[in-house]
Amino acid sequence: MNMPRLAPIVVALLLYASVLAGQKNAQKDPDTLKSEAEKASGGQQGRLYAELADRLVDVADQQFSQGNSVQGHATVQEVLQDATKAHDVALRTQDKRKEVEIHLRQTQRHLEAVKRTLAAEDRPALDEVEKKLAELRQELLDSMFAPKKKDNK
Repeated sequence: MNMPRLAPIVVALLLYASVLAGQKNAQKDPDTLKSEAEKASGGQQGRLYAELADRLVDVADQQFSQGNSVQGHATVQEVLQDATKAHDVALRTQDKRKEVEIHLRQTQRHLEAVKRTLAAEDRPALDEVEKKLAELRQELLDSMFAPKKKDNK
């Protein structure tokens, strides 16, 4: 009967609902993410801290753009702290390591893009944080792909 005409409408509504759900997550502010991360447990907590670190890069970029380099550097240090928490939780729980590593890679690239827009005197601190993010990512990758140690008996 009306099923052939109804199917495209249902599909369109489902797609629209999924887009709205994705935007709801993308629009969370850092404070909300931080409170969710503190309440979460296991791998979910690690993923939320990694997402928070990436969002804070935007905050730092705004602060640097407005001439608040002291606040920008403080926020970049907060990025490192949250990335470290994400790393530690992911390694401890052995859960969502891949997602955490992906978010940390995005954070590292995002931070690198912000660094290119800064004055020369502001860049060295961001270089250090970027290197530490690379180390955290490498440790996650090693934990996922390192060969298993054999017990010699």
